[in-house]
Amino acid sequence: MAAGHDPAGDGSETGDGTAPGTPASAGAASDLPLGAIPGGAGFGNLVHDVLEHIDFTGDDLDTDLRERVEEGLRRNPWPVDVATLVDGLHAVIATPLGPMFAGRRLREFAPGDRLAELSFELRLGEGGRHATDRDVGALALRHLAGDDPLRPWAEQVASGPFGVELAGHLTGSIDSVFRVNDPADPRVPARFVVVDYKTNKLSERGREPLSIDYRPDRLAPAMAEHHYPMQALLYSVALHRYLRWRLPDYEPGVHLGGIAYLFVRGLAGAATPVSDGSPHGVFAWQVPSGLVIDLSDLLDGRELTR
Repeated sequence: MAAGHDPAGDGSETGDGTAPGTPASAGAASDLPLGAIPGGAGFGNLVHDVLEHIDFTGDDLDTDLRERVEEGLRRNPWPVDVATLVDGLHAVIATPLGPMFAGRRLREFAPGDRLAELSFELRLGEGGRHATDRDVGALALRHLAGDDPLRPWAEQVASGPFGVELAGHLTGSIDSVFRVNDPADPRVPARFVVVDYKTNKLSERGREPLSIDYRPDRLAPAMAEHHYPMQALLYSVALHRYLRWRLPDYEPGVHLGGIAYLFVRGLAGAATPVSDGSPHGVFAWQVPSGLVIDLSDLLDGRELTR
């Protein structure tokens, strides 16, 4: 069994995707720097490669981006203007990411505060019991608040549309883990946030995506449609185990900073709209630490005691 980033988007990059409730405006030009670039596996791979290897804090970011983009296009050609992609990725890196990141931008995270492509391997059912996807959904329902935007997804999974038994070895990699400090008080312990980059076009077929398509409340349906919450939960468990082994005085409730899915097409730099305190293009999910701990035990095949 394998998990990890899906560079193709993540499930929908071969088409435009659909954002429920998106207003129809066929033929409208995109107001997003990356909005009009054709989607597909090649574009997803290119974006992931650039964001994995670039130093966000480099003195000459545009030159660094151009070199990395040109190198990527030599290996895997894609119908994109280099200058357009460089400008768009610069905007992504310059976008304030909201409360989960203490209002900071990728531009403000030095290489020492981020771990790119964290590989993991989870052995499933070693305690003698193999969980199913239904068990994961039911466990999520025990922990998620009634107004959690992904609770409907958990209800769907708990109802058992798949009935998949989780057994064997689960391998994958997390796009990035960011160490986020409190700029107002350096004495506050750092939080570690899992980040996954998505390149989906969240618009009706036949028109280019607009910023409104990436409003935070419209990202939850996209997350659920592609079952990204399951991916996010597995990433949370992987990070939990990583920190448990490596971080002195680790406390899940203190150090687990949540999950952020960055829909890069929706990130437009300083001009990115903000709705209810959250920037468009950023789906921030504060996964309850108790859910992460219990899910780790469930995947191990242990009986849950609470």
